[in-house]
Amino acid sequence: MAEDTETQLIEKIKRSKLFALQLDKSTDIQNNSILLTCVRYIDHDESDMKEDIFSVSELPTHTTSSDIFEVLNGFIEERSRMEKLRWSLY
Repeated sequence: MAEDTETQLIEKIKRSKLFALQLDKSTDIQNNSILLTCVRYIDHDESDMKEDIFSVSELPTHTTSSDIFEVLNGFIEERSRMEKLRWSLY
């Protein structure tokens, strides 16, 4: 079921002309670093703006912006094959 939900979300994002990703890195009580990625997009099925959790990934304890980019980019390449996504790392 989770895989089906993920597939549906990715298809909705692909149909949307514009979308935005918001990333948040935090550390839990056991000192594990977690990267939460939310996506905001236009859901054409409902003609509405939507916001969903896109991914939750574990990070190395000491992370740089390049590490975060690699984790998120790996998620996108493995699961979504989102050709429209263009990266800028600042």
